[in-house]
Amino acid sequence: MNRLNTLPRGFSSLPALEVLDLTYNNLNENSTLCALYLSDNDFEILPPDIGKFTKLQTLNNRDNNLISLPKEIGELTQLKELHIQGNRLAALPPELGKVADE
Repeated sequence: MNRLNTLPRGFSSLPALEVLDLTYNNLNENSTLCALYLSDNDFEILPPDIGKFTKLQTLNNRDNNLISLPKEIGELTQLKELHIQGNRLAALPPELGKVADE
């Protein structure tokens, strides 16, 4: 409930950060977030809301336990780097190919 409309600069460089709750703010699809680093965690899924970060250029989910990616990842039309090595992904969503074609 901080009325954030953009994410604070440098918040991703907090190595001891365990929980980041951005509930009840003013973040939306117009967020300026362009890089999201979630490596070396225990994520099995990414929420469909990931597709709302339309300015995202780098998404790093290396070395998690991801078993699937949401189809909404195809909405990340600005995505240039997707790091998903070291997960349990058997297949990629077809919507991801649409991003690569653009």
